[in-house]
Amino acid sequence: MSELISKIEAGLNHPDAAKLVLRVSFSLMFLLHGIHKIFAGTGFIQGLFIDLGLPAFLAYAAYLGEVVAPIMIILGLFTRFAATAMIGTSLVVIGLVHRDDFFSLNQFGAWEVEDIGTYLFASITILLLGSGKYAVRPD
Repeated sequence: MSELISKIEAGLNHPDAAKLVLRVSFSLMFLLHGIHKIFAGTGFIQGLFIDLGLPAFLAYAAYLGEVVAPIMIILGLFTRFAATAMIGTSLVVIGLVHRDDFFSLNQFGAWEVEDIGTYLFASITILLLGSGKYAVRPD
């Protein structure tokens, strides 16, 4: 039985394919937020910055973190640099939108910041793993 399990595990051992799946899946989902901002604008985010006494133009950085960086990660182009931009974007989202509920659970017992937290931890993982060999610029 252990020999069968070993053969199955060996057949499923594809770390570069796993890096590709992680890069593409999470970056596509993050990119959807950026596409929304392309069509809807950054007015909401600008308001959040203004409420904190910060300049509204900082909201335009969302295009770098939610459009440019995910495309770079999908392509595997300067993956670690782009992952750093997505980490920064995730932290800004937490600070702007979730600072009051960071230590809270929702009605189902899940972390209130679970959605952006997932993107944050996936970006950290991509930063640490790199692009793998299936990339425009493998590392």
